[in-house]
Amino acid sequence: MSELPETTARALRTAIGAENAAIWVCGLARAFAGESRVREAIDEATAAHEETRDSAAEAMRAAGAKPPVAEPAYDVGEPVSDQRGAIGLLIRAETDCQVGWRAVLEAAADAGLRRTALEALTTAATRATRWRLTTGEEPAAENFPGAP
Repeated sequence: MSELPETTARALRTAIGAENAAIWVCGLARAFAGESRVREAIDEATAAHEETRDSAAEAMRAAGAKPPVAEPAYDVGEPVSDQRGAIGLLIRAETDCQVGWRAVLEAAADAGLRRTALEALTTAATRATRWRLTTGEEPAAENFPGAP
């Protein structure tokens, strides 16, 4: 990949930041997951977010840009006290990832980066939908994932 235009680099930094936050949120949510199927889904989400973050960070480095580093903690807004609250937080994290990857998709000219962004957007939307189904939230799927 050649040098990234600033708009693409900024969008990619935002998406990687959302991935970092999602990984942290997964760790927090796992502490409140009472059901084994929920813990397993959180573990799968964590691995997927790590893989996406790592490949995007590598793409930034290959283009001569510096990817953002993870924060030691993230503000989740309100305390989490049970599995339902943790799942709500996971939905917000997936939504933030969708917004970040949609911005990359709109800003990137590189086909490989656009493919990565589309995959990440799609998987984040799918995970958010699954979490909404788990809690019975309606509608479970958004019409335009990542739309502002």
